[in-house]
Amino acid sequence: LQRQGRMGTWPPIKGQEAVQAGVALAMAETDWLIPAFREHGVMVLHGVPAHLIYAYWRGDERGSCFPEGVRCFPVAVPVGSQWQHGTGVGLSLKLRGERAAAVVFGGDGSTSEGDFHEAMNCAGVFGCQSVFVIQNNQWAISVPLHRQTASETLAQKAHAYGIPGVQVDGNDVFAGWVTASEALARARSGGGPTLIEALTYRIGDHTTADD
Repeated sequence: LQRQGRMGTWPPIKGQEAVQAGVALAMAETDWLIPAFREHGVMVLHGVPAHLIYAYWRGDERGSCFPEGVRCFPVAVPVGSQWQHGTGVGLSLKLRGERAAAVVFGGDGSTSEGDFHEAMNCAGVFGCQSVFVIQNNQWAISVPLHRQTASETLAQKAHAYGIPGVQVDGNDVFAGWVTASEALARARSGGGPTLIEALTYRIGDHTTADD
């Protein structure tokens, strides 16, 4: 569709299916999903009809109008902005006394944005009911991970903000499910946020319009 000029662009999910499936299967319907722009898998598994995802990427604003009861935010294209949304939702759930969590997805490149660090700091200070999932696919468009950070891992960044950080094999759906289940249980019970770094690899273009 994009090559035919019928779609503006499309961010492929190839290589990152396992972590999205594992986290999605650990989530409850009452949990909120806050996606970035490469979360087609977890969005569908959390109740977003696939045709709406395609509609969004074809420029149809109705693609962001999800069915009643589907707790999912619209796609967030600005890199890193969704981290703060997830912190805000996690704080709202805490203030409302809901046994639910906000699950936020982002890429390794987004951890270089100020929004990421502000979100982690606030989440730690206020004990937000949030689970942050970094899909470390090794590339930020064409910039490799070692040009993004000098840290040995991205998970360790959590410790500076007083929250648990864990690194997991993002290509192991069961490891993703177990790790997400533990983090979600902690968040729902008021134990605070968790940062998960899922190691995976982007097998394909950044987007079909940016090879």
